Amino acid sequence: DIGIVGASGTGLQEVTVLIDRFGGGISQAIGTGGRDLSEAIGGTMMLDGLAALDRDKGTKVIVLISKPPAKGVAEKVLAQVGSCRKPVVVCFISSGSAQSEMPGGHFTPSLAEAARVAVSLAKGEAFSKEKEMDTSLLDRVRAAAKGLKAEQKYIRGIFCGGTLCDEALNLIRTRTGSGYSNIVKQAEWRLDNPHESKENTCIDLGDDLFTIGKPHPMIEPSLRLGRIVQEAKDPEVAVILLDVELGYGSNADPAGVTIPAIAEARRIAAEEGRILVFIAYVCGTGLDKQNKAEQERKLTEAGVVLASSNAEAASLAAAVVGDRGVTE
Repeated sequence: DIGIVGASGTGLQEVTVLIDRFGGGISQAIGTGGRDLSEAIGGTMMLDGLAALDRDKGTKVIVLISKPPAKGVAEKVLAQVGSCRKPVVVCFISSGSAQSEMPGGHFTPSLAEAARVAVSLAKGEAFSKEKEMDTSLLDRVRAAAKGLKAEQKYIRGIFCGGTLCDEALNLIRTRTGSGYSNIVKQAEWRLDNPHESKENTCIDLGDDLFTIGKPHPMIEPSLRLGRIVQEAKDPEVAVILLDVELGYGSNADPAGVTIPAIAEARRIAAEEGRILVFIAYVCGTGLDKQNKAEQERKLTEAGVVLASSNAEAASLAAAVVGDRGVTE
């Protein structure tokens, strides 16, 4: 009974799989295309989708998801939220627009929080702010980071999902003060050369720059495998952060094909007396054809710390590099 309108592909997938995990279900999931909330398009599809879900008898709660929207378009969408008859959960990643509570509107800082709040509203349960990180995972990351050298102080997020990249980047920059990417709108944080990272970087390998004339890295992972090895050669890298998407259209064994690159990265670092901390999140459900439990098993056996959401994975990575301690 939860309906979603998403101006993002992996954001839509992240929220739906977490709603499933939290015990909820989807009435309708409407993908608008990632550019719907740009100035040029003006949120046309999201506004129509929001109105349709407000009328739909099978929908009890509505969720809106977007990559960073244009400010004026976000304000137009939020104005329509205020007139909806149903509760609406809004997650606009790193939005510059004001996000305060309004009648029927519930604003969340992460995709995971959006899913949790939506399920609580659908069940009529009270909800409060969720902890960003599981304390046991925090302990695992602390233990894994003990062998880092003083100069190892940066995160390299190598993403297949654009919205997951945006979410991680926003969280990491908020927590550490640094975050470069190939997909940011702010000129000061845009990589001069997307093929070379600097400081804390989250790269979206699904961006047009990398995929014109080539399969998307969710399908054919060689581009990301090479980038993992490339980042391991930088002596300042402490954490390599990965997303793994399951489902139709994704590689038949995304974790399995990534393990050799992880092993090679560790070998390169070890030759220079360094270690690397690998953190990953598997976005999928038990019904996905790749077998989520099997994918997670392979990564765990390779020494990768697994998070329960993309936001938690980014928080764990930020914890490793935050003054070489942990920001809770």
